[in-house]
Amino acid sequence: MSSRITISDAKTQKDGGALQTVFSSGLALLSKDKVLSSGKILDYSVEKCIDADGNKRCSNPFLVSKSTTYNIEWKTDGTFTHTTAEIRDVKSSEIVFYRDTDGEWTAEKNELVYIDFKPKPNTGATANSTVEYTVSYKK
Repeated sequence: MSSRITISDAKTQKDGGALQTVFSSGLALLSKDKVLSSGKILDYSVEKCIDADGNKRCSNPFLVSKSTTYNIEWKTDGTFTHTTAEIRDVKSSEIVFYRDTDGEWTAEKNELVYIDFKPKPNTGATANSTVEYTVSYKK
């Protein structure tokens, strides 16, 4: 379903309120132990979801549910990962959570979000790397 909503479309939609709450709660119940979002994208060294060359730098939007815990895992080419996972609200693009290593995140509210991977400062040589990621419901 998330592949049908673009980030620009989602930003123009009104708050789904109760409908979004019911939908995301139901989705969480039906999808336990499953992947919520995954793929390969370029890192967020160019701070746009689609850069001038048409490269994808953000995930498709996905719904998260309040008090639900998610596992976030990612890797880049090379020995060390030099990126920070940033989960952003679709409407405002504000960061709602970030972390520097694989691990868990518990959503504070029901919302439509996307994930990007920002290179850490002073790691210019690793910028524009491909990131393979998975966001899944905690088992």
